Amino acid sequence: MRQLSVRTLLFQFLLRQRFHATEGERGYVLALSVVIGLIILTIGAALVARSQVDQVTAISQRSTAQGEAAAEAGLALYQNLITNNRAIAAYCSETTTVGDGCQGTTAWTNANSWNRTTTGIGICNTDATPLGIQNAAARTDWTNIDANDLAKGQYRFIEYTLPNANRTTGRLTVEGRSANDAQRAGVTRLRAEISIRAGGGSPVPALWLRLNGGVTPVLSSNRFNGNIRLNTTTPCTIPNWVTTSNLSNPATQSIVTEPQSGFPDTPTTFPSGTGYYDLSSNSQTNSNSTRANSDARIWGTSATNNPSITFPRSGDVAAADGRYHYLIDRLVNPGNRIIRISDNTEVVFYVRSEINITGTVRINCAGTGTACTVPTSGSPGRLTIYGNVNGRYGTCLTGTISVSGNPVAPCDGASLTNRQNTNQIRISSTSQIRALILAPNATASITGNNSDTGFVTGGMWVNSWNTSGAITGNKIMVNSEGSYGDYLNNASAFDSPAISPVRSWTRLQVP
Repeated sequence: MRQLSVRTLLFQFLLRQRFHATEGERGYVLALSVVIGLIILTIGAALVARSQVDQVTAISQRSTAQGEAAAEAGLALYQNLITNNRAIAAYCSETTTVGDGCQGTTAWTNANSWNRTTTGIGICNTDATPLGIQNAAARTDWTNIDANDLAKGQYRFIEYTLPNANRTTGRLTVEGRSANDAQRAGVTRLRAEISIRAGGGSPVPALWLRLNGGVTPVLSSNRFNGNIRLNTTTPCTIPNWVTTSNLSNPATQSIVTEPQSGFPDTPTTFPSGTGYYDLSSNSQTNSNSTRANSDARIWGTSATNNPSITFPRSGDVAAADGRYHYLIDRLVNPGNRIIRISDNTEVVFYVRSEINITGTVRINCAGTGTACTVPTSGSPGRLTIYGNVNGRYGTCLTGTISVSGNPVAPCDGASLTNRQNTNQIRISSTSQIRALILAPNATASITGNNSDTGFVTGGMWVNSWNTSGAITGNKIMVNSEGSYGDYLNNASAFDSPAISPVRSWTRLQVP
């Protein structure tokens, strides 16, 4: 049976009533018809209104979603800016920004005039130049996410602050909206918190050249297992004497250039006091100031088989910094000698003159094979070697000593400049050394054969490198080991802050 609609049934009912009802009944039916009509009109109007509300809600939700997506895109842009130049994470976007870590006059808005050595800001990263950082901080007007696709919406930068004085957290705030949302109905404000750790945890460069005095190093095909860092007069331009072929793994290692003023310095003096031990001839009695006795205080006496000395020596006490410090005349040895550094200790040598290691020598390299063994617990001893600069560690003695036989002094025959500076570092390719060597005036080289199994593990930070008369093959000269903080007290001055990835953001009320 065909079903009739409610409207049809109602019409038929009213029609029957029209012809069969009494006059009183017809009045009642007319009133009822009016009421039912009003109900139908009310329901229809409600449905229309609801449809309009649903449409407005859908538009609003779509606008809000677009605004949120645009704000997220804006956050990502500024996160990349900070990641590409981590030094700026320790500074606020404006000097007037409220935040316990925002004191001082250095801010993103004046990044182009920063002292780049002091702040550590880069100048060669095309994604984060100082001017680019300054312009990014000024981008407070609405900017299209993609000028070629307006549907992606717009963003604008609000601020970057440091809410605590120790600068361990950065707060990045950005707004987003759909491109046609002039009424701000869909504007979304997001804030992301960035965890900041002081610089010093990055791996040290295997080779770091100061390049003072206009020198031109010769790396030939020598390779370095770690980054190469250069302080050049033309930062942002990699010199033609170094290429990625000098890196052991170019995919994960890099050549970094920067201004010459950014090279780490050695301590300006050799202090006195607990933990500082003067082993130089200047501090000895006449009979103990000979070259032989000076070397024996470092290497042991030649009267024993495979002579060696372990540092710290028995009875030595660490300085306040937890390290053991020793001033020595020179670090020179032609034979099979060993210097051991006790596990879980840190030792520092201050060398007055040359460093010249030949033969098969092991310095802080436990074991007997081609690799340094690692203790089963704790960490291997760590050795830092400082070269002398302009006599800051004194002058190595020359001439002869007025004792029986008139033996020579430690630096007999050397010029004054070589007795007051570590100008040369020569290391045999058969030697195995685990140390970071920091000698700002020195030219370093590793001599021997490309097939030799010796190596330096740690870092070689010197003025220049020269393969002339040394190995010219593709042997790995230095293996990077340790972080900046392992060797430098002021590591954060040479290593940018560490930044943790942003895991989430918080939605804020738009003022």
